[in-house]
Amino acid sequence: MSTNTLMSKINKHIQENFWLYIVSILCVFTGIILGMYSVKYMGEFEQNDLVNYLTSFIDPSNANGISYKLIFLQSIKNNLPVIIFLWFLGLTIVGIPIIIIIDLLKGFTVGFTFSFMISGLGKSGIGIAILGVLPQNIIYIPCIIFASVVSMEFSIMLLKDKFNKQWTSSITSRIVYYSLIFIVIIIFLFIGIIIESYIAPYFVKNLINNLGSVSK
Repeated sequence: MSTNTLMSKINKHIQENFWLYIVSILCVFTGIILGMYSVKYMGEFEQNDLVNYLTSFIDPSNANGISYKLIFLQSIKNNLPVIIFLWFLGLTIVGIPIIIIIDLLKGFTVGFTFSFMISGLGKSGIGIAILGVLPQNIIYIPCIIFASVVSMEFSIMLLKDKFNKQWTSSITSRIVYYSLIFIVIIIFLFIGIIIESYIAPYFVKNLINNLGSVSK
């Protein structure tokens, strides 16, 4: 498939599902804003606990160093089930409300993490947030949005077919095509997982070492 054909299909998909993209994007960004504001209203005790945990985790004097393999496995555990669950929800016909909640939660997690690092660690937190949180989420967020839209689109298609009584043998080929799209999404997701596991921690480690210590 040529690049022009691929771009044409992507543009067509966006045009046909414009409002689904709007809904998904709005949910993610609403979640980000809610996550950022939730840090502001955290109790001092809870915030101090999290700051102490975070500073001990990224302390340059920590003899154990960074376990890239552990981060990799945790990143898979945190992200892969979400995409698989979105795939499943697209097959359920009634999964759209849950898809919207997943988008909100993903946005909330990103917003909370980013805001907490800046709020809890001050100037050092800005660099850590930019290098440690932002890079992989440049991949994750589009993957979540695209997977959400594809899932909602498929769910709506199944619902229309059911009401119109148009269930045919072609449903199997549609599910296969739908699943192949999710396999492609998972491939892109793993780019984000590799960034989160091996690239972002390396840059954060160098930043912490250059700063000498994490302080406000």
